[in-house]
Amino acid sequence: MNDSSEPIQMLERRFNLFPARFTWRGRIYHVDAVNECKTMSGRSDSCGMHHYWVRSGSQRFHLCEIFPRSDWLIYQDSQE
Repeated sequence: MNDSSEPIQMLERRFNLFPARFTWRGRIYHVDAVNECKTMSGRSDSCGMHHYWVRSGSQRFHLCEIFPRSDWLIYQDSQE
């Protein structure tokens, strides 16, 4: 996996957890499916990252939420 990432803005979530709609590079993406998710936490459970591998149309993306800040990233290994 390429470690290069860019910030995105999460516009909507399903069940207050899964990504549903986000903006990246000026475009809005609707998430059709969450294919996989994984949580990685630090030494305490109060900080970490939620990783989501999602599909929007024919494109696949690797999204990441840094918690507790709720900052979102998209990894460059995503298919544009």
